[in-house]
Amino acid sequence: MIPVPLPSASFFFLMAASFCALAGLACWLCLLAVGKPVRRAFRASPVKHGVSLAVVLLLSGPALAYLYFTWEIEREFAREEAARRMTLAQAARVGAIDMPAGTRLVLRRAGAPETFTLAEFPRPVAVGSVQATRVARELTDEYDETSHDIAASYPTSLAATGAGVQAVDGWRCDASRGVTFDTARDGALTRMAHCVLADGNAVAMPRGRDRSSSRHGDGVSAGRGDRSSPGHGDGAGESAMPAADDRPIVLPAGTELRATDGNRYVDGFTDADRWEIEAPAGTVLRVAGLAVLDSLIRLDGERRYFELSRGTLPCDLALGEMRYAAGARVRSAPRNWRDTHPDAWVFSPWDGIPARRDGHADVGGTQSVVQAPDGAVLAVVDSESVGIFRYPEIIVDPAPAKPPAVQCPVAKN
Repeated sequence: MIPVPLPSASFFFLMAASFCALAGLACWLCLLAVGKPVRRAFRASPVKHGVSLAVVLLLSGPALAYLYFTWEIEREFAREEAARRMTLAQAARVGAIDMPAGTRLVLRRAGAPETFTLAEFPRPVAVGSVQATRVARELTDEYDETSHDIAASYPTSLAATGAGVQAVDGWRCDASRGVTFDTARDGALTRMAHCVLADGNAVAMPRGRDRSSSRHGDGVSAGRGDRSSPGHGDGAGESAMPAADDRPIVLPAGTELRATDGNRYVDGFTDADRWEIEAPAGTVLRVAGLAVLDSLIRLDGERRYFELSRGTLPCDLALGEMRYAAGARVRSAPRNWRDTHPDAWVFSPWDGIPARRDGHADVGGTQSVVQAPDGAVLAVVDSESVGIFRYPEIIVDPAPAKPPAVQCPVAKN
């Protein structure tokens, strides 16, 4: 932390008095300019009024100096800003992009087109797979160790904005909201890093993995008010996951797509995920037959489902001997469960509402249930041991509750 001395109270008092004197001087000069009686009075006692004017002018000095230096600084900033803007007089290749004449650039350093941070094209230009009308770049500066001046600037990412829906690396992206690419040091694009998906995208479920479930139904359950008694598998108004469901996950427009390098562990192991998708808030997706609200899903390098990283149950769920309330958290079982149970789920009670287990004690808020898709309870464990952490939340202005985006079954009497 760099200590910064604050001005003393006397400085603020002096500046306040100076601005008051400047305001008084301006009023006095206006009266002298427009009022004949004031001018006659001034001529009648020139020494007295002259001394008074000099005193007011002297008191106005700090304020006038402050206004002058502020104006000079703004002029300097304006000159620097103008020097960092340029328009290409002829077509040129700048930063690994072929730019047409008339392209407007905003530069990090004046006179160095390769340090542009923003480019606006007069017509669409091919940037990767995007027909872009605008490009924004993030730059990193390297400094000389001796002089500490900037020695080099190079891009780390590039966001291309275009019109409408465009196909990028096999995804249908909303180019009007920008498609971000990682870049090499010379500005060449290395991979797509982020885009907002449009309609028409789906995630395939991998074949050869057991995703069957034990119960009939539509994957969601009814309201909390109607539960079966312990020891009975069919809770009135509750539904369990449907039979084996390998249908693709249909992604709605507005889903965030991000490239990843795989989840890395302290022992050096790296997961096979290479993409992650996050649906818009309040959206329910069906993942292997399970309705999941506000999900974060990871995909492998072939854009197939890899795991559910986090999600929330939008309705009550009955699965095997377990009964989960709407709002419970759900995710795929972590790495230490994959070899023996690659499709297991982890359900975690939330908001102080325990999970009910037929013939057993309730599962409280600090515990989670590892459960197979067929309903078999594999373990009841401490939540943190399976990657479920609870952090304090401060809600300043809570948004009104919205109904879930699925129709929960109506409780049966």
